[in-house]
Parts: sequence; structure tokens; C-alpha cells
Amino acid sequence: MATTANLSAILRFYSEKQKSAFIDLHDFCAYLKKYAEHHVEEQAELVKYLGDPVETVIAELTGLAEKHLATLITVQKKKVIVAFSYYATQYTQRFKEILSNDSLPYPVVSDLPKQFPTQELEKKMADEYIKEILEKQDLKSPYIYSIVFNKEIPAMVLPACVPVKVIIQTAHDKIRRILKKEEFHDYFLKKMRSSNPGKEMTIQRFFKDFVANKPHEEGIEQMSQGDDFFYWGQLCYHIRQDFLKIQDKTIEDVNILQAIEFSEIYNSYLKTKMVESQKRREALNSLRANLAKPPFFYSMDQILKFKDDNGKVIYGIYSNDDLKEFLTHTTTEAEEGKLPELLVFKVDSGTRYYVFKSKVMHLVVRLCDEAHNFIEKKLENRWYDCLYNYNKLPEMTDGQAFEKALEKEVSEQSPVLYALINSAFMKVIPYETENGQEFEGFHIYNGTELQPLSEMLMLKQSQILANAKFRLPFWYTMPIISWIVAMFAGGKKRKSQKKNKSKNGGILDEKTMDIDQALELEEAKKKKNVNPKSKKEALSEKAKEITSEFIPEGSSLERELDYLNKQWNKMISKEANFQLTEDVNALIRDYVRKVIGTMSTVSFTPDRVKSLAKSLVKTPNMQKIKEENALQSYIELYIIKLVRDK
Repeated sequence: MATTANLSAILRFYSEKQKSAFIDLHDFCAYLKKYAEHHVEEQAELVKYLGDPVETVIAELTGLAEKHLATLITVQKKKVIVAFSYYATQYTQRFKEILSNDSLPYPVVSDLPKQFPTQELEKKMADEYIKEILEKQDLKSPYIYSIVFNKEIPAMVLPACVPVKVIIQTAHDKIRRILKKEEFHDYFLKKMRSSNPGKEMTIQRFFKDFVANKPHEEGIEQMSQGDDFFYWGQLCYHIRQDFLKIQDKTIEDVNILQAIEFSEIYNSYLKTKMVESQKRREALNSLRANLAKPPFFYSMDQILKFKDDNGKVIYGIYSNDDLKEFLTHTTTEAEEGKLPELLVFKVDSGTRYYVFKSKVMHLVVRLCDEAHNFIEKKLENRWYDCLYNYNKLPEMTDGQAFEKALEKEVSEQSPVLYALINSAFMKVIPYETENGQEFEGFHIYNGTELQPLSEMLMLKQSQILANAKFRLPFWYTMPIISWIVAMFAGGKKRKSQKKNKSKNGGILDEKTMDIDQALELEEAKKKKNVNPKSKKEALSEKAKEITSEFIPEGSSLERELDYLNKQWNKMISKEANFQLTEDVNALIRDYVRKVIGTMSTVSFTPDRVKSLAKSLVKTPNMQKIKEENALQSYIELYIIKLVRDK
């Protein structure tokens, strides 16, 4: 034994040396004192045993008794230490022997010597203990337990260091042993056949395989899967029912009941694990399916809120480790020289998004399509205002300045698109994606290089300028009149600016107002805050709060509605397209008008909005529209818009 100051370890070594669990207190203290004198230089903690260690040992034994490792008893007026670890060693060896000789009985509590304080053993229910060590087991544990069974089966003495696979295998071996006996074999085979009419050959095969083949470690679990899982559970049930009826049970009968109990606990554990494993696989498949759905890019917060087809959140069915493993595998592992299946990009705000490689082009096309309309309109309005005030901007005529202006607009108005086109993987996409250079009529690449933003967004500098000029009053197109008006407009503008500067001191703000005015303003603010909000106002504010749950970063409610409208409304005719949208919007408005009275700020949640949208999609009129997912998302956003704008 290596040098140690651990009293439990020293006690275990001494008991094995004496070949007895019962140790005279004074004899052990004398040994402990010599041990301390010999090893005190190696273990300074042994100094406490150099004097008379009796009181120290008794105090430490109290702690060991609380841990069910040892206790102090009185035998014929002598203080005797009972080392539980001695039997842990003895019975661990017994289980090894049972593996090679299944006729040996399991150790039971009644096998312990009469003077052994059995009440001091820690008791554990068989089902709780087996399931506990199936999850995690310490094979170096010094503990020994009294394993309690159901149905008045005698308790077993079981060391914690006996591997759970050994326990299960010995149980199977003992069941197999009785089934090899002719009277038991034929009797239980007949019972199984009568319980499963029409499956006589399958039962015969199951019996033959189980009785003839002694399974190795992997075979134990394999046997409890598939169709055999049902037959094995049924066989255990029949054996248990018959052996429980025996009045005067032999040691072998008790062993069979204990073995059946272990087997049924293991069967239950395997069944639970198989169900959980199946649910976990389905949840991970649902995770993959959700990632492949529009809008195609998702942050971690959004991933954690993914739901299955039944509307149940799937995070929790798979663990956090499962999610990390899935994301790590799909974002890092790939064939040599190729991109992984799942790509990651980060926007300026710091949010990381995940997108499947196969969906990158779809996403870029969608975002470019969305950006085309609102960026064109914004530039046109800005240029119009500038021209109206007789000014000019460099981007109106300079191609490079125009590209820079587009880049600025994209970075501000569509941060996801900006992050995508500036990501490293966009340079590799055309090599790995079919039709990477031209996708649905969009020219994203020029060879292997990304097109300028003006090409990707299909925006022409000259067209935007022409549209802005077209909106100007007619005299802007007449040089002489335009020059005269500009001159007078410029003079008026300068006078107006001077006038505003001279009157600036008279403008009331919180910095320049006097004390009375400040008090009046503060009182007005208080009165405004005191006014209770109406139900409509409260719902409107709640709608604004939950909007972010439905809209991707950098987008807006109107832009998402426009995009989704194009997904479900496939009418080619402009008039028919407009009419269908109006009909759907009218149905949504009528529906919301009916349910708005039952809503409160507490009940108006993202889940409530989705539930309302799902109910509306299932109505007969809505079911005529094939794009159900896009329609439901559209209804969700339109409901929020209606409540928000009330």
C-alpha cells in the first residue's frame, strides 16, 4: 500500500491483512501509531497519530460511520471496528466468480455475520441504483450498499465498484441457466407461444438464440432492441410471475427473482433511452429543416426558439451539447478544399448568423431584390430634394461615388446583405454552387469576382437621376428661368438662415427657459405621464415590442410583408395580384377585429400571434392558396401591423 494519511484506506489495508472485517480498536491503534512513526516524514498529517491515537481514531470513525464506510461496535465488552470495505473486496470477487460460474448465488444481507451492524449499511432501491450507475459509475468507489428489491425479495449486498455491465450480464446468465433446463425451457416456451399466436417460429428463434448464445458486452444491449426487446420483456414478466408464487423459495429461486429485477430495470432504461434517442434524432432533423426554411439565415437566439411541426420548442429535446456538436460538425467538417455545409457570417452589430451553403445564393438574391426597391426610392428622394434646392451630389454623375453611396446604403439598410457580400466564403461560392454566376436572372458574379453593387441591385445611376428630375417643376428644365429662380431662392434661403440665428435666443428649450417656464413644462410632463393608456395604445406598444421576434435584423415590417406577399401571391396579372392581396388583407382585418376584444397585453405574445395566424390559414378561403408557410408568416406580420397601427 502506498503511504497515505487516509484512515479509511489504512483501515481497509489492515482488515485485508487480518482477513477479517472485525478489528480490535486497541490493536488497530497500536498498528496505526507504528505506521505513523514510520511514515510521518512522507505524510506530515500522520503526526496526529504519534501519541495515543485512540480518541483521534474514535472521532474519525464517527465521520466514517456517517459515510457508511466503517463503524464502532462493542463485542464482549471490547471496542471493535467494523470495516465495511473488507466485504466490498470480498463480494467484488464473488461477482467475478459468478461470471465464470452462474450457479454461485448472489450475496445477500443475511449472509453477513450476525454481529455485523446491517442497519448501518446504506440502503438503495434497485431501480434507482441501477439507473444511477448506468448513467455514471465510479469503479474505484469503496462503498458497499444494501440493494432493496420489490415483492419481498431479500436485499442484496452489492459493492459500488462492481461494473453495471457485470451485474446485468450475471443476471442474464442466471436466467439463461434455468431456461437450459428442459422443464423450464419447454414450459416458458409454451407460455410465450400462447401469448404470441402466429409468431411461433419467431419465438422459437428468439429462445434458441438467447439460450444458446452467451452475449458479450455489446450483445446484451443488442438483444434488448428491435422485436426481441418486446419478447425479452414478456419472458421476464412470465418468469417473475411464476417464481413469485413459490412459497418456500430456495437460494436459486431468490437469485432468479433478483436477476429478473435487474433485467427488467435494464429493459426499462433501454426503452427510455431508445425513445429519447428517437426524439433527439427527430428534433435534430427538425433543426436542420428549420435552418433550410426562409429567411435562410438565423442567429443563435432564433435557433433556440425553433419549433417542430406540432409547435413545440425543440431545444430541450436535444441538449446544449447536441446543438454544439451539430453546429461544430456542420460548420467545420467538409471535403478537402471545399466549404462546410453550414456557413457563419457576422453583421456589424456583432450578431452571428448561420446559413446553409446551398441557400446562400437564394438569400443573396432575395436580399438584393428587397434592397433594390427601397434603396432606389431612397436615393431618388434624396436626389430630388437636392435638385429641388439647386444642388448636386457627386454620385449623380460619378460612377465610383455612386458605388460608394450604394455601399453606404446597403451597410445601413441591409446589414445582412452587406455582411454576406463581404464575407470570405462568397469568393468560393461560385466554384461550389451550380449556376453560381447567374441565379434566376441576377448577375451576382463577373467570372469569379462579385459584381459591383449597382449590377447586383440592378440600379442604374442615369435612371435614378432621370426619375428624380422628372418629379421637378417644369421651370427646372428651362435654363434661364431656372437660373433666376435659383438666384432668388438662394437669397431667400440665406435671409431665412440669418433670421433664424437672430431669433435663436428666443426659442424656448430646457436650457434657456426661466424657472417658471421650466416648472410649467415639468408639470405638463407629469400630467401627460399620469394619463392612463387605452387598451389600443397598450396593445400597439406590445406589438412594437414583439416585432423583433418576427423580423430579421436590418429589415422592416413593410419590407418583410412585401417579400412574403410575393411568395404566396403568384398571380401574374397586376390587377389580379392586387385584388388577391386585398382580399386576404380584408379577411385578416375582419378576423383581428373579432378577436381584438378578447386580447390583453399579457395574452398578446408571439405564440398567440402565431396561433391566430395558424387558425386563419386553416380556414376554407385561405386553404386555396398553396404557399401555406409564406402565407402564415405574412398573416403573422399583418396582424402585428394592424395592432401596432391602431
